[in-house]
Amino acid sequence: MDFFKFLFSKTFLQNLIAAVVLILLIVFGLKLYLNVYTNHNEYHLVPDLTGKSFEEAQKILKDRKMNIVVIDTVDYNPKFPKYAIVEQNPLKDDKVKVGRKIYVKINNNAFAKVSLPHIIGKTKRQAISLIKASGLQVGKIKTRPYFAEVVLYAIHQKDTLKNGSKIPKTSKIDLIIGDGKRPVDAGNDDNTKASATPVDKNIQNVLDDVLGK
Repeated sequence: MDFFKFLFSKTFLQNLIAAVVLILLIVFGLKLYLNVYTNHNEYHLVPDLTGKSFEEAQKILKDRKMNIVVIDTVDYNPKFPKYAIVEQNPLKDDKVKVGRKIYVKINNNAFAKVSLPHIIGKTKRQAISLIKASGLQVGKIKTRPYFAEVVLYAIHQKDTLKNGSKIPKTSKIDLIIGDGKRPVDAGNDDNTKASATPVDKNIQNVLDDVLGK
């Protein structure tokens, strides 16, 4: 009975009201603190960083209270300067909060090198297919008297290449291909032998293997 009497007493009601007010003040204070701490509703648009150097991007982001983080380099892209930013996340014009990290990828300073596929001794069609599949380009194609229509030489910027030679990706490979018109055996005619185009011994060995000689 005394307990119920206390529940409806003036003292209890005053204490209850004071407790509720205190709880509300605590909740409101926490909410206000979190809004300030997390910069609630304060956003910035992400600038376009592509094509800019790391130093330029760093300054731009610093002025907007953002941070830059390099996560990787990518294969050289001639559309962008060396070491320029080629990718970013978040993207341009995305809304982010103050202090957000912007992740970027940097352009390499040169094309990665690839191995010349095994095209010496291959037919023209096979060689072209292998060259393109390796990320290289087919340059000029010339023929030379030879008994088989196969690749005799692969040339890059006046350098004669071997199967497996390392060259920059997208390089143009010039090909010297046999015309298939030279007789396999020139016979004993000294004049014919004298006029025949000499073939590199290594190339001859490769071709002999290909033709099963």
